[in-house]
Amino acid sequence: MEKFINAVPVRRHILLRSYAVRIVSLIVFVFLWHEAVNSNVLWPLQFGNLPGPVDVLREWIGYLTQTGYFKDIGVSTFRVTAGIALGLVTAVPLGLWIGLSRFARDAWFTNLEIFRPIPLIAYLPVAMLLFRTIEGSIIFITFIGAFFPILINVKDAAGRVPASLLQAASCLGCGPVRSLWRIYLPAMLPEICTGLSVGVAASWMGVITGEMMSGQSGIGYTTWQAYHLLDYKQSIIGMFTIGALGYASSALVRLIERRMVRWKR
Repeated sequence: MEKFINAVPVRRHILLRSYAVRIVSLIVFVFLWHEAVNSNVLWPLQFGNLPGPVDVLREWIGYLTQTGYFKDIGVSTFRVTAGIALGLVTAVPLGLWIGLSRFARDAWFTNLEIFRPIPLIAYLPVAMLLFRTIEGSIIFITFIGAFFPILINVKDAAGRVPASLLQAASCLGCGPVRSLWRIYLPAMLPEICTGLSVGVAASWMGVITGEMMSGQSGIGYTTWQAYHLLDYKQSIIGMFTIGALGYASSALVRLIERRMVRWKR
């Protein structure tokens, strides 16, 4: 008990130091950006052509008063959430089946490996042919982004479940079907969360790709339109908005993992 009480201030100090380092690193990044633009640095990169952070921040504050900005965020978030949910409910059982069955691995995995390296933007023409609506094609792109990282992690995790756990469960009367819920899924949960974290980032890249090419709304669409209108401040705002949304999504996955996989700590 005494060790636990003494460990609390130490853990709090480590946490505060971690947050301090993160804040300082952001301040340094913004300062270097400001200095590169203000000094008109043109080599090795043309930073002098970029808008400065103060101008971008001033413009961003103005966007925070516009309902259209938050509507675009909501539209993109819905598309990503739908794609991730579809990827999760399909990739987990399929990855488990492939990981445990040689027949499934031979029948499915080769075909899936052919599609996995294809860039998300290359799926767009096929998605537009397969689906009647643009919305469906964009959600399909986000689904593809989430599906493969989750699938690969689940497949590998299924093959690494310790045989001792399965033998102990069998001795206690746990049948094959029940062991999927009581043994395999709990043991695989950390790697499922890892695949989900990677899939979240890929889904955000996918939704932006879809919105840029065929959307009528969303953060990707407005960012692409701003580029065509030479509104570079709005383009950078769109970039940082996408980055913030992706960071928040990954942080949510990590929080869920910490709550569900307490034994990992």
